[in-house]
Amino acid sequence: MCRLLAVVSTAPGGWRRRLVDAPRGLRQLSHEHPHGWGVAVHTPAGGWSVHRQARAAFQDDDFAVAAEGVGTVLLAHVRQGTVGAVATRNTHPFRRGRWVFMHNGTIESTAWMRDRHSATRLDEVEGQTDSEQLFAWLLSRLDAAGLTDAPCGADTDRVLTEALREARAARGGGAINVVLSDGCTVYAHRWGRTLFLREEAGAAVSVASEPEDCAADWREVAEGSLVRVDHAPTLRCAVLDGAMVSASR
Repeated sequence: MCRLLAVVSTAPGGWRRRLVDAPRGLRQLSHEHPHGWGVAVHTPAGGWSVHRQARAAFQDDDFAVAAEGVGTVLLAHVRQGTVGAVATRNTHPFRRGRWVFMHNGTIESTAWMRDRHSATRLDEVEGQTDSEQLFAWLLSRLDAAGLTDAPCGADTDRVLTEALREARAARGGGAINVVLSDGCTVYAHRWGRTLFLREEAGAAVSVASEPEDCAADWREVAEGSLVRVDHAPTLRCAVLDGAMVSASR
């Protein structure tokens, strides 16, 4: 099991408060998830900057340095490895071109994906994790639809919704909490693990495996749901498939 955090913000800023200083930030959670960390930060002008290490974040000064990266989109992850060695190549987030991906959970069997990968995407897999294979499979679906290099739109929503429904129904699909982003749009899907969302008055939207603090505005994403968050032209959040859990629950 792992922990992840994604943030889309209207104003560029560093992420130390979220990653290092928060009571349940990823640095603190890395005591329980010590098998590597990754921080991906996106700026409209410069694209992605991705830093990964196969060390516990709480023991690694480089994690705090990476948390100072300034951008409008953040994807961050601490790993508790279940498949694959403790190695940088197995550390999330993974990047292919403009797409960055991270996963919380274990795919019990990857057999259902095996014949659905494109040869090109399968050749790109560098590590041993089920997570990286799932990323390759999702990119194969976008490639087949001609959407990999296109701005995210209704067709992208449809392909990812269908792909993730298929993954949920697959025998051996396992837990599929995933975040996928091209730097302009963030998709977050819940299946088999907890996932929470927080909207901050038009300033930021956060998605996390668990709330990093006691703020009352964290809401639970319902099981089987897919959420889309856009940075531009205005910050917006929509549930494409599924629902949010009622606040009274």
